[in-house]
Amino acid sequence: MPTAVQPGVHCMLSFRLFVASGGLGALNLYGAAPDAFTDESITTGEILAQHAAVAFAGATAEQHFAAALASRDVIGQAKGILMHRDNLTRLQAFAALAKASQQTSNWST
Repeated sequence: MPTAVQPGVHCMLSFRLFVASGGLGALNLYGAAPDAFTDESITTGEILAQHAAVAFAGATAEQHFAAALASRDVIGQAKGILMHRDNLTRLQAFAALAKASQQTSNWST
């Protein structure tokens, strides 16, 4: 507590950021005076935390979508190379990539 009081933190209000799929972190507010937060502060913080959680969840979903698209593009290129080089069908090329991926995953464990 002395470490927090020295720079001027005398109270704290914390809100869990979460959506149905899980927790995302916390929104922490610090006050310069004891009991600085009112009931209105709590209500406002709850609303802000809900909006922040939705924004974080949306940003995370967008990042995952972009990564999946990039991965799909690379997989498509690799399939094309295998199809051309080894005269494979799409399914055969995908199976070869899947097998190579499983073997690579086993090496790292």
